[in-house]
Amino acid sequence: MASGFSVSLSMSEDPARAQAKAASALEDAARRVGLRLTKREAGELGYRPRVQFPFLLMLWHYLSGERMSVRFEAATGGGTSVTLSGAVASAALPLASDPDHWAEPLGASPS
Repeated sequence: MASGFSVSLSMSEDPARAQAKAASALEDAARRVGLRLTKREAGELGYRPRVQFPFLLMLWHYLSGERMSVRFEAATGGGTSVTLSGAVASAALPLASDPDHWAEPLGASPS
């Protein structure tokens, strides 16, 4: 089963620019925890297990509840508050729970 995590970061950009930057900047970081970008909405990015073979393995990741959402909200005093939350495989949990893993590609700081 998937294990939950939550990470909070701060970015200096406004929410729209932070989201646009994150869509491409988080590609490698998300891939390293077994996820890929599947949904873009105003103020939120959605990630699901990446496509892989054998197909049965990918299906297992979906059924176990692996996913991640990245939310962007205006922070008081300017900038953006970024919240990454979701669930990943137990083996990827230490990496997914590490704020520096996400902050580095975004140029953000842990909050």
